[in-house]
Amino acid sequence: MFALDTKANYLLMKKTLLWKGMLFALIAFGFFACDSEPLEGEFISEDDIVADAGQFVATVDGFDFTAVSATALYNTTINFFNIAGTDANGAVIVLSIANPAVGTFDLTQIPNQLNSGVYYTATEVSNPFLTAQVNGGSGILNITEFDETTSLVSGTFSFEANREVDDGGNTVVENKSITNGSFTSIPFTIDNSGGGGGGGGGDGGDDPTDPVDSFFALVDGDEFEDVELTVTQTEVGGVAMLNVLATTATGATMRIDIPKGVGVGTYEFASISDGTELIALYDANTGGENLTSNPGTITITEYGNITGKLSATFEFRGTDPLNIDPSVVEITEGAFNVDFIENSGSTENTFSADINGVGYAPSSFEITEEPFGELTLYHVVTVDENTNQSLTISFAMNSTAGVFDMSPQFVDGTEKVGIYNPDIGNSILFTSNPGTIQILSYELSSGIIEATFGFTAVDPLGNDPTVYEITNGQMVIDLQ
Repeated sequence: MFALDTKANYLLMKKTLLWKGMLFALIAFGFFACDSEPLEGEFISEDDIVADAGQFVATVDGFDFTAVSATALYNTTINFFNIAGTDANGAVIVLSIANPAVGTFDLTQIPNQLNSGVYYTATEVSNPFLTAQVNGGSGILNITEFDETTSLVSGTFSFEANREVDDGGNTVVENKSITNGSFTSIPFTIDNSGGGGGGGGGDGGDDPTDPVDSFFALVDGDEFEDVELTVTQTEVGGVAMLNVLATTATGATMRIDIPKGVGVGTYEFASISDGTELIALYDANTGGENLTSNPGTITITEYGNITGKLSATFEFRGTDPLNIDPSVVEITEGAFNVDFIENSGSTENTFSADINGVGYAPSSFEITEEPFGELTLYHVVTVDENTNQSLTISFAMNSTAGVFDMSPQFVDGTEKVGIYNPDIGNSILFTSNPGTIQILSYELSSGIIEATFGFTAVDPLGNDPTVYEITNGQMVIDLQ
């Protein structure tokens, strides 16, 4: 729904990411309907091993695999189920099927059937072993319990998985044999949101409601109890300004003047202004003068040019800059949250960055989402067909703005991951290590996110020493 050019480029990108081993390949097929049904007949693992209640176990190439954690998610809207077990060393087994029920399912990845078995270790996330039929993969999952009342699932499984690797310039296929798989009474989360998300934000099921406008401060230790809060957009001497004004029942006021577009960060207040300065003012409405910030600071934690969301904390000492009024007040613990653009509505998706100093402007743009345990991952997938490059930013969105470190892989789903492919179809994927993403604004009601990012892209396996610097990244995306 976000294509900027032809969809063929995205499909090529998607095939590369899914079949060549994108970081989130473990559940990459979670949001596509398919007609898989349970196989008929009786099937069991080789030795009919049954795990104890709450356990997830298997044998991987002859070695025991015992999960220290097991999570499962059932999306009822698309009728898709996956379960994942992670051992103490970070190795992961993931089983995914459509139309879950008691019965036996073919895990072989073939066209029009997106059931799958996946295995990878902590150092192999970018190139997992998959049950892809094209390379000889296959597998069976036998579900013996699937109770939507108790939300418990049990079963046995085995599969043969494979992956393609570069062996000195030649592509070879490596295999992994998973046998004696069993899990018993594993709790699963039921998600009926339709696409695994929370409708435009949250951690996969939150009601998309933004915080109400609010204002708080202490004046010499006493609460400034406002009864009215307004934010006005003005222009003074050609400078666009925002005036946040809080008023108490007795007419006392506190005002923060902010040049429009000042952005997220910490700033010093001015003590005197011609109407275009960042300044704070307090008037007790007792006949004295306006007391202005001298000194004082404000930390803007969220600022959206598109969403109009503005949040900040502040403090200042209020004095008369003309020294007419000797009063001094201490304003502490100041905080406000306002929205200066009502009904933001939808917006055009934009994405840009520099790669090793050269501008990257995608010709196609797609936002996909998929479940990851109880979270929802959003993947902003962009492709530049002219240079055959791709750049992807992936994250599990929450309702807070801020600066976050980027990671080379997903572990618990809260990470933010950047992925760069310098030559689609002919290159490995390079992932963020290190990197940062700054969520400037996130409006739940509209699903609009404004963000900046930058990261160093490296081979997560350490085989290719090439380093790519992704800088000046900017994006505005609409999740709805």
